[in-house]
Amino acid sequence: MSSKLELSWPEECQHVIFRELGTHYIRQGQYTVATSNFAKASKANPGAVECHYRRSVAQFRNSELKDALASARAGLAVERDELDLRGRDFDCSLQECKTAFELDQLEEHVKVASNSSPAFGGHRLKDIQAEIRLAHRNYENALGDRAGPCLYQQRNRLKKIAVEREAAAHVETRPSWKIKRDRKECDAVSVAEVVIKQPHIREKKRKQKNLKVLGQAYLNRGWKDLEFISSLRKGGAWEHTVNLSQAQESSKKLSETIEKCYERVDSALISMQSRTPYSTYRNNRFGTAEDAQLSVMDTVFKARYQTYRDVLNQLDHMHELRAQGNLEMLRIYVGDVLWDYYQIKTERVFPDRYKYVNEVCNLVGLAITDGLQISPVLMDEPLKERLAVLFDLPIGKDEEEVVVPIFGDKSTYRDPAAPDYGYIAYNQGAKLYKKKGNIRRGFVAQECPP
Repeated sequence: MSSKLELSWPEECQHVIFRELGTHYIRQGQYTVATSNFAKASKANPGAVECHYRRSVAQFRNSELKDALASARAGLAVERDELDLRGRDFDCSLQECKTAFELDQLEEHVKVASNSSPAFGGHRLKDIQAEIRLAHRNYENALGDRAGPCLYQQRNRLKKIAVEREAAAHVETRPSWKIKRDRKECDAVSVAEVVIKQPHIREKKRKQKNLKVLGQAYLNRGWKDLEFISSLRKGGAWEHTVNLSQAQESSKKLSETIEKCYERVDSALISMQSRTPYSTYRNNRFGTAEDAQLSVMDTVFKARYQTYRDVLNQLDHMHELRAQGNLEMLRIYVGDVLWDYYQIKTERVFPDRYKYVNEVCNLVGLAITDGLQISPVLMDEPLKERLAVLFDLPIGKDEEEVVVPIFGDKSTYRDPAAPDYGYIAYNQGAKLYKKKGNIRRGFVAQECPP
């Protein structure tokens, strides 16, 4: 096209000519030339909505999706009237929905289609509703029947999760007291408390026993090697020989080597156990179910016999400590036995556990009472003073016998204003007795709980 020809066209007809040229080039598949002609038509008459729409169609077919969306919205901006909601252009609205869907802007597609539906009716409304159904079907296929409603119900929680993730991504390098000072929070404890839940000792012993059984069944002599490696790991008996504060680098390397060895042997043990389960091993070993049950009962009786042997040996050692008067060692030994031995025994192998627990507690109580000394001259004291001597209380002053005053006899006269030394001594002794008695009862209750 020459510029002379363009200048010869009237201004009111230029946009029509460029529009028809663009339509002609669209039919021929020359979308780039068509787009340039539609751009000239829109420039000649910015209020021509059809030029914006056809330009968007040409860009859409030429895979210029972002430009197509901008052209469709430019046409909607021209046509939109705030006072008349029915003034939206249908072609531009439908083109905007399709372009947003092709751009994978699924949320924008749903929003545009939903906002456009009130402005149309009839067959146009059906086309917009088809876009809405397409969006909903796409969400259903992507999320399923449960994920969509679940996400909708948890929409407020998702906002909180986003805030928490943003806070976690932003790591504060300042001290905690400065952070709490800015937030105006109470800084009772500046160091964050870390709570580590430790498993029960019975659970630890059960896992150790199961590992020992599997190791002896599948590794044979190699079980000793696994036991040695386990003792060198964190929490093992020989952990302190591996992690030395004087050699941190070599200790770290050695710990990593030990962990690799343990993981290798442990994975091999797991694979062997999965190939040949322990139940199959026992069935092949013992034959019928009756023989297997007899073997299980035999194992239980052996464990019960060994348990009672250990308990009786422990009681003998406790009696020896009591006879020696070593109360401190007796308390330490009893605490270790009650926690490290009695707690790990089940009712099956130790049915009389509670009876022996009571016996151990009574033994400790008797050992404590052995330390209480009774004065050898207790029976030589008068009857009313023996209790004070037993609890080591000061004896009050010797009181005179109560004299009944007789009228006319001066020897029986007593001054009523004189202090009553007997009552004063009794009151002081009663207070001290109550104080010491509470201390003794509390001590006995603490050391020998029922």
